[in-house]
Amino acid sequence: DRRGESAYAARAAAVGARLDALDARFTTGLAQCDRRVLVTTHDAFGYLARAYDLRPEGVTGLAPDAEPDPARLAELADLIERTGTTTVFTEELVSPRIARTLAREAGGVRVAVLNPLEGLTDAERRAGDDYIEVMDRNLARLRRALGCT
Repeated sequence: DRRGESAYAARAAAVGARLDALDARFTTGLAQCDRRVLVTTHDAFGYLARAYDLRPEGVTGLAPDAEPDPARLAELADLIERTGTTTVFTEELVSPRIARTLAREAGGVRVAVLNPLEGLTDAERRAGDDYIEVMDRNLARLRRALGCT
């Protein structure tokens, strides 16, 4: 059945254009940064980091609830100090405990939240938030943390 095909194609093209514009904002917004190291509580943002030439460093692997290795925490605290990293990122639905511990161990750097979108609330959806809006907020947090111009 081909009814609605042109409407679907138009909507797909509009979404594609919004995604292309978001990618352009990330490419431009993360091009000139003082720092390139992205420290997170786990490796949820590795694809994003590599796509925009950032160096991802997670406390744990892909499991957000994994217990951190004390040696890894010490290694990251040293890396944070050596690279001038200002922020340890955690996620919307993950306890900030590990990020706060690492931030404290590294000399009191900031903790900030990146949203992988899995925790979008009904209220946020009703307010019109979607992937694009969430990613734009993530970009603003990344730019601040990385010292981007």
